[in-house]
Amino acid sequence: MKKVSILVCAILFFLLPMAAFGGDGDDTGLSSMFQTGLGVGAVTLNGELYNQIAFRPTFTIGKLSMGLDLAVYINSEGKISKHNWDDFEDYLNALYFLSWATKYDPFYFRIGGLDDITFVNGISIDRYTNMLEYPVKKRFGTEFGFNNKKKEERGLAIGFYGFIADWTELSGVSSMPGLLGGRFAVGGFLEIGLSAVADLNPFNAFEEDVDGDGFADLMDMFPNNADFHVDTDGDGIADAADVDDDGDNLWEYTWVEGLTQEILDTYIAPMFPSYDGYENIDSIQTIRIPTIDTLMVQHPSVFSASLDITIPIFRSSGFSLEIYSVGAILGYLDGNTQLLDLTKDDVFIGTSPVGIGITVSNFLNARLEYRWAQENFQYGFFDKNYDLNRVYFVQDEDMRFIAKTKYDQLLAMNLPKSQGFFGSVGINIINFFTLDFNYMNMVSGLGDVLQTFQAEASVPHGAIPLVSEITAYYHRNNDPKPFDFKHPSERTLMGARIGMDLGGGVSIVYNYMRTYRDMNGDEVIEPKTEGVTIMNVETGFSF
Repeated sequence: MKKVSILVCAILFFLLPMAAFGGDGDDTGLSSMFQTGLGVGAVTLNGELYNQIAFRPTFTIGKLSMGLDLAVYINSEGKISKHNWDDFEDYLNALYFLSWATKYDPFYFRIGGLDDITFVNGISIDRYTNMLEYPVKKRFGTEFGFNNKKKEERGLAIGFYGFIADWTELSGVSSMPGLLGGRFAVGGFLEIGLSAVADLNPFNAFEEDVDGDGFADLMDMFPNNADFHVDTDGDGIADAADVDDDGDNLWEYTWVEGLTQEILDTYIAPMFPSYDGYENIDSIQTIRIPTIDTLMVQHPSVFSASLDITIPIFRSSGFSLEIYSVGAILGYLDGNTQLLDLTKDDVFIGTSPVGIGITVSNFLNARLEYRWAQENFQYGFFDKNYDLNRVYFVQDEDMRFIAKTKYDQLLAMNLPKSQGFFGSVGINIINFFTLDFNYMNMVSGLGDVLQTFQAEASVPHGAIPLVSEITAYYHRNNDPKPFDFKHPSERTLMGARIGMDLGGGVSIVYNYMRTYRDMNGDEVIEPKTEGVTIMNVETGFSF
């Protein structure tokens, strides 16, 4: 943890002087302001309901902005939880964000929460956010960018944008960062971009261990009890405290010399007549869960790289038309293979050979592209839902939990070579209502269909009296049946935010998000029992 703290502090000391002197003095439209919010609401943490009181001041001075999130959690007994103030990492989490300028400025950075990261129309990373599970889980990331030209100037423009999703993963057992990426672009008459995204250790997602027993919360059947971690028969009694681990009505016992079935029957059967007999504990099969240390001995990596070219056909203040082409690879290192040892059979290619983009003032933004992909290539692999689908586990024939990544799930789908189209439309109706649709349809020679459907609608603040915000979204990426709403999959993400102004700077905001995770490793989603819901109702006071 100390090395993460030192590294983050070093970044702050490096970036803040650049922020102070790196600007050109132009006004970005960010006025100097100070706002303070007080949130009162409820949130569920580690299966327990807490009342939350959060102090959220936001400072904006010129191009510099900072937001804090200082929260206190009180349980039903009136006790204040110390879980978010017992480690230096928690004090880093109190910084919701610190930013300088915007992504369109010559120099930009942001640390803390990252809201929306997309490279070249989402061929590799599409709308990723490290705050998907906020406020249940916070991640401390960084994004930064620089370029040598303003968009209204002509000539050769060079720019770079990069990000890392969560610095705190460096403090884990593997000391390896997780998701990171960057894009370098050179533009003149046309723009050429080179991008790379990689999750250097997806197994970092297994390092969350609330009870500190050495078993990941995602696998631990008793994540809040350090004494127990496995329940083979699913009866709610941990194996360590269960006389019948496998639920076959036979008591388990450890054999000792001279202890026979007859002796056991004589003393125990009269007291517990419902059991059918006894068996040696060494002869039964129970679930085996790996420790976090074991998982980190040999961890995989997932990566993608892409090359894109954009040619402007027509550009004016109110209308622009461009054509573009992009190609990407998606690959995997299993922990034994080195990057230089990869062959063409270890990486998969996906392309958008021809795409057209149209922008009409602030009213319409539309894209349409033809797509062709090799087998096992997935568009938008690093998507908004990535942190929840990053890892999972299955049980093998010996009842062992085997850690898997999203890439393993992709290989299990066995996607054939396919082709199809992708289209997106964004509409802004006089700043009163915005609507965004993305749809992809890929068809293989065998008739298999893979689709992506994304829809987001929002009403900005001030558009409707007494309404501070309305946002709703539904995402289902790379799914054979994205419109089968009754049968969601792990690739389903939906949610909404609704805020009401009560006057005098008081507002009530309801935030709801739901997705799904295979929690028992049977590769089947049960919507009623395997849904992951994050819900927060908050009363805010701004002054």
